[in-house]
Amino acid sequence: MRLVSITRAAMVARCLQVAVAMGLCMPSGGNCVSDACPSPQDVVADGGPLSDEAAALLQHGIRGSDGLGGSSGGSRQASERMGWLTKGLPFKEPPKIRSPFTLTMSTVQLCAPGKGALGGEQCWFTRAYGATHGRIKVAPSVPGPTIFVKPGETPEITLQNDLRWPDPECGALNLGFCRANTTNLHTHGLHVSAQYNFQDDVFVHVMPGEHHTYKIDLPAYHMGGTHWYHPHSHHSAAVQAGGGSFGAIIVEDPKGALPKEFEDMEEKVVMISLIDGSLIINANGVFGQPLLERMAMGHLWRSHGRSVNFPDIAVLVNGLYKPKMTIEDNKWYRFRMVYAAVELVLSIFSGFSEHSTCEMQLLAKDGVYLHEAPRFVDRLYFASGNRVDIAIRCKCVGKPPCSSHLVSAARRPEATPDETRAEVNRDLDAFEKLGEAEHHRAAAPGTGPLAGIEEAICEQDLLHFHITAPAAANHTVSLPLFAVHRPCNLVDLRRVPVPPPNQGRIELMNPIDFRFQYAHQLTGGEAQGWQMKSMNEGPLARLNVGEVYQWYLRGPEGSENDRNGISIHPFHMHVNHFQIVSLEDLGGDSNFYKVGDWADTLMHGSGQAMIKSQTDAFIGSQIFHCHLLDHEDTGMMAHFKVGGKEGAWWHAARLIDPKCYRDLHGVGFKILHHPFHLKVQPRFVLSKPGSNCHAACADHGGCQGRLPLGTGEEFHSVLRTMGVACSSVTESADEHAPSMLHGGACVQRKAAAATGHCGTIAKGVIRFCRCGGM
Repeated sequence: MRLVSITRAAMVARCLQVAVAMGLCMPSGGNCVSDACPSPQDVVADGGPLSDEAAALLQHGIRGSDGLGGSSGGSRQASERMGWLTKGLPFKEPPKIRSPFTLTMSTVQLCAPGKGALGGEQCWFTRAYGATHGRIKVAPSVPGPTIFVKPGETPEITLQNDLRWPDPECGALNLGFCRANTTNLHTHGLHVSAQYNFQDDVFVHVMPGEHHTYKIDLPAYHMGGTHWYHPHSHHSAAVQAGGGSFGAIIVEDPKGALPKEFEDMEEKVVMISLIDGSLIINANGVFGQPLLERMAMGHLWRSHGRSVNFPDIAVLVNGLYKPKMTIEDNKWYRFRMVYAAVELVLSIFSGFSEHSTCEMQLLAKDGVYLHEAPRFVDRLYFASGNRVDIAIRCKCVGKPPCSSHLVSAARRPEATPDETRAEVNRDLDAFEKLGEAEHHRAAAPGTGPLAGIEEAICEQDLLHFHITAPAAANHTVSLPLFAVHRPCNLVDLRRVPVPPPNQGRIELMNPIDFRFQYAHQLTGGEAQGWQMKSMNEGPLARLNVGEVYQWYLRGPEGSENDRNGISIHPFHMHVNHFQIVSLEDLGGDSNFYKVGDWADTLMHGSGQAMIKSQTDAFIGSQIFHCHLLDHEDTGMMAHFKVGGKEGAWWHAARLIDPKCYRDLHGVGFKILHHPFHLKVQPRFVLSKPGSNCHAACADHGGCQGRLPLGTGEEFHSVLRTMGVACSSVTESADEHAPSMLHGGACVQRKAAAATGHCGTIAKGVIRFCRCGGM
């Protein structure tokens, strides 16, 4: 992975800002004149002259230690030391909690034994959540407690910010990071209001030492699902969430919402996060956590008087390093998986073993059930913020016990027809080393849906399974195919035509230009936008509540890098989920990404997607941003302003799905005896002149992109099917082929050329688009 470093001058200036803000020196003509102030060279060389104890005092104030910020006097320390990088500890789930409670933003000390760049054991403080519920206290930990809530409830959460001053403001040289100790709370994935101060309002700021009470109204029709919470205070979201301030939210399924096989399934909350202890910036402009702490002018992530610095990235599961989970042979479990990191991507599969096999069945993505579930997958893909619910079971080839594991890697080692035995053995040896190495690299993305993604894949053995004999006879050998009854805000929109006033194009700009642009049409027209430097910026567009909208996600139109878009930036939208209605098939393992699936966060190697969404019930600001949170802190965030009458909804949803519900009385499911919903039969559709196949296929099952038109007869067969008469036919390797040019001349794609790109636009050209089938 290519690494770049921030300029020395900018780092010196930032550190001097810190010194001034702390009162260690006074500026005079741009220089510090107090003897107490370190020289710029010293500041840059070792992260500052402060001891760990002094940094902790400056960060937290002088308070007592009861694990949640009591006031018994003396220097406040963490209630326990989390031994993170101790490999193979027993898997454990975070504590569970229900409303009402106090969620405390505090700190915890973490340790990574040995082999760091500074040598010896490194321990540091980071921000983390603790909680109080009556007399029950949950000590600060990574992750924080798991919040359980039911549809129709109003959880009451008092956020207490126990961080302390100083909390430096953004200065003139700021790169987007400041106010490291100002916080708030975002309930990522919940379909709730984003305004009124006490809802999921990221415009709220809770200063050090203050508190704020949230009363979040979950609609009675809210679908059960897996979500999470984290800070979202602009300019400090990455330093706080990336450092460990996060936890899961489980919206429980009402009784009878799922078939018994799934309703009775034992569940495991699996929160995946990272320790990025490096003092570098990666190729996609993402900061290592200690460097991010410096840039935000905070004073944590320090060890032995200097900034933490170790060279590689470690993936954690529930705050543990390569933990061991004991499971029963041939028993199904439901894993509620959350990727709570703010950088990199994961590509997860069950580990290769000659002694065991594991099967994964996909149930839900980003907290929304599939239209048909379960769906077999052999790999799970996560960008920052994604959630995945799976049913998983492992079986020993012989008698138990045996073992297996979950692994993230760019490529799964397996035999292919053209591989020699030596090549297979080499792959397996490399795979096994993932489980043995203490440090792990971030690899370039592989083939399939991640091909073309700019964020690297983190490679590591994540979770070990110790598979034991079942405690009782397990008679569930297969899982039924089912479709849940859906709330009206999540009905299938794939065939819903969206009028032009409700269509638009969201352009995700490329680093270093961290911003969004918006155009009020899918293709063409002028797109405008700006960096969201403060929360006072105006909306990119105004929407109406209770309607359906269609948006085209992509890079800047007309740029040579127009494909980059969501291959660089994971696109996340608050309040309302969106449905994928067109997504290019990149080959490889495409069973995870399907047209028709729902998401609130999307990253894909094609760089582009067409989505549809309802503006259901809630007025106010609907935020969207890049979920690489240091990109968001830098300004890659924007919002729509939704107007109209609070509570309005799209009544035509009942025409799409007469059983859709707006209260708890409609929940339920239907057993399916054969798949009927996932695929739309492939067909060819003509695009509008100068448009592309994502737009043409948006109501026809999405653009497939892979056009098997390698011979003249195949091409002419398509022309006859579509009723198209060409004045002439030529061959071309251009990405817009097959297509019709000015004057009726048709262009056939050369047989040897790569497959066409769904998003390619050529002025005046009509494209022949293959829709459906994905």
